[in-house]
Amino acid sequence: MSCLDAAKWDAVCKEEMNSFQHMGVYEVVPQPKGRKVIGSKWVFCIKHRPDGNVEKYKACVVAQGFTQVEGLNFNKTFTPVTKFSSFHTILALAAEHNLEFHQMDIKVAYLNGVLEEEIYMELPLGLKVPEGMVFHLIKAIYSTKQGGRVWSYPG
Repeated sequence: MSCLDAAKWDAVCKEEMNSFQHMGVYEVVPQPKGRKVIGSKWVFCIKHRPDGNVEKYKACVVAQGFTQVEGLNFNKTFTPVTKFSSFHTILALAAEHNLEFHQMDIKVAYLNGVLEEEIYMELPLGLKVPEGMVFHLIKAIYSTKQGGRVWSYPG
């Protein structure tokens, strides 16, 4: 965080962690003995406008889900994905019937699904908590094996 944009990155990191707290994604607990703790990391992205100017900075905490163990901290994986042919059909129908088509993005969508499994995760760099503390995930986050499966609409 020593770059020229450090203040902007710090702001989006705080915004991400505020979203986690607001959504009740985790609780900070002592690391349980004999339990696997998965890693985490920050993923940073700069979104640009068509003219090349910066639109926004994004920071996201992701789990290192590749370290999860089947049967221990995940059982099923599934991500609902629309087939391209289905999407193409919807667009064709909208054009044929002169309908408007709108896109939407549900901010922090993955943070709505409640986990059935017990998952403990190391805190991402930059968070200050006492030594030996970890996140006990209550809700799914990006890159957990079951993240797409437990997603539910917040309505």
